[in-house]
Amino acid sequence: MAQFLSDEWFSKVDELTRAAGDLQMPKAMTDVTVNLKVQTAGGEVQMSMNHGIIQKGFVEKADVDMSMPAEYAYKILVQNDWSVGMRGYIKHKIKLSGNMKKMIPLQVYKPSQPSVELTKNIAGVTEFADFKDFKP
Repeated sequence: MAQFLSDEWFSKVDELTRAAGDLQMPKAMTDVTVNLKVQTAGGEVQMSMNHGIIQKGFVEKADVDMSMPAEYAYKILVQNDWSVGMRGYIKHKIKLSGNMKKMIPLQVYKPSQPSVELTKNIAGVTEFADFKDFKP
């Protein structure tokens, strides 16, 4: 198990992603790059969703910049609960800037089966003690 957003976690996510092969990502995911600032107890973590793939650090010229607390990132990225994103945005916990049109298709995003399996595998190696009391 690796602590969510730690260097070890990013390494495990990268390893699992490479092992998964063709993820058959839907167009909604492959058409957008997102730089994500995640606020954690230890400070800010910079990461990206680069055409549907979780990566450590930012990508150049991302379509969208987002910031959110770690609990929201955990729900979205590890538990595959994309609905929490809209609730977080409405509560002003998630902030967005950039090409918002690229985010609209994600509201009806349906992950492919290989993508669902990858998310399950990522959840299986992820530890996140701060999550237990979170209610979006």
